[in-house]
Amino acid sequence: MNNKLAKTIIGLAASVALVVPAGAANATAIAGSGSSFAYNGIYKCNSLFETHAVTYTSTGSGTGRTNFRTNKASYAFAVSDGLYTAGTEPNGYTMVPLFGGPVVFAYNKSSGIPAGLKLDAAAVSGILKGTIAKWNAAEIKKLNPGKTLPNLAIKVFYRSGTSGTNENLSEYLRQNVTTGWTKNQTISTAAGALATGSVGKATSALLADAVESSANKGAFGYFDLSDAKTANVSLVSLKNKHGEFVAPSASAGALFLNAQTTDNSGSDRVQGTATAELPAALGGTVNGVIDFTKSVKNAYQLTILTYGIGAKNSSEAVDTAVEDYFKFVINTCMPSQASRLGYVALTGTMKTKALAQAALIAQ
Repeated sequence: MNNKLAKTIIGLAASVALVVPAGAANATAIAGSGSSFAYNGIYKCNSLFETHAVTYTSTGSGTGRTNFRTNKASYAFAVSDGLYTAGTEPNGYTMVPLFGGPVVFAYNKSSGIPAGLKLDAAAVSGILKGTIAKWNAAEIKKLNPGKTLPNLAIKVFYRSGTSGTNENLSEYLRQNVTTGWTKNQTISTAAGALATGSVGKATSALLADAVESSANKGAFGYFDLSDAKTANVSLVSLKNKHGEFVAPSASAGALFLNAQTTDNSGSDRVQGTATAELPAALGGTVNGVIDFTKSVKNAYQLTILTYGIGAKNSSEAVDTAVEDYFKFVINTCMPSQASRLGYVALTGTMKTKALAQAALIAQ
């Protein structure tokens, strides 16, 4: 069983907490909620942060954004892999890139499918939609010459609810398949319909456990690399725009993320977020979107950003604490912990812009 399961259940029912040493000066308790993709990174950073007491509940990105918008008194910050939908955002907030990481595609190790299976965006789309229903389908065989694939039905597991992982996956497919996909936090809405018999799971860790289970030999699912590192599953090598099949890794994700740009201008909803230079047919220059069509040698194509959401120009102690915490994640925690955990620390211009965003939270 994936050893993140117990922590995920705790995160859903209560919070990940750190008790600040009694002697810490100006310590303030802050609580946040949101992304399960980022959960393992936030969990680790909380355990290392000694300035303030931080609790975090893994709810999914959409619920985290809602909690911050509707109940900031209880949730001083959110962590999200996607943005507020225009018209649903709170007044006065700041989007702060914290770190990134690959979204992996995984299959059951007991399936009889060889390790290192190769897929491209079209094959992933077909599997999720159910037009590719068996592991020995012609579309998969073509990508894996010389490999013996079982005559086994594919069982799709997906992230239920409003998920930032869903939002990024659907945008990746929209950009690379171009027909049949819209960007949406709910994957069934993004696809129009998923494969018959698909099963939803509330968090990345629970989804990893389902793909790992010996009861699900035909399983296929997607989740963060961090959960994949502790799950007994096989991972897909995904074809990138450079024409290479690349296994997910922190280093391959860093290559892709470092080729992206961020924009600190514009409205609260998109400030500090990725800026995609897409073809006109895909929306042209789009704030708050990663360019999943960018060709980067040796890069893992489906690598995403996770954002901290905080107040803007606040004089409240809780918001000063949030700013301190976000800067700690960017400057100290992730540079030392990200690669081991399966995430990507921010570097260069992206890191500079992220710290500038964090500085907007408190006066």
